[in-house]
Amino acid sequence: MSVMFRRVSTVKRPMKQSSEINKRDMSLKKKVLRRVQELPDDGKIQVTSAWNIDVTGQQFRVAFSRDNLHVWINGKAVETTSYITDKGYDVDLFFKISGQEGHIFSDVEGAEMINYLLVEGEMKGQDYQVESSK
Repeated sequence: MSVMFRRVSTVKRPMKQSSEINKRDMSLKKKVLRRVQELPDDGKIQVTSAWNIDVTGQQFRVAFSRDNLHVWINGKAVETTSYITDKGYDVDLFFKISGQEGHIFSDVEGAEMINYLLVEGEMKGQDYQVESSK
């Protein structure tokens, strides 16, 4: 069962810094390799968060879906290495973007979720969402 989150402009809990995310112990999580999945025929995907960023002087649109743990760069699916836990909902996705290490960290706490995008350990974007009422 999926939980729907919606973006909001105010953050109730503090955002993490790049250094906090980079120091986290991945050995406590289960490693999952995610094969590339192209967009469906209708071209629509359920995107959880998306960012427009600059990497090595080039513009990229990075999007990801918590539903299937896939990442798309400029609309093209990329292979990821995911780290997930059996307890809690935090997810770490690692992938390559323009030859550099990309990392999406999805931090869920109760009804709040903050998604972070890092490239080579540097924060490139944050997206705060709360569980939407149906």
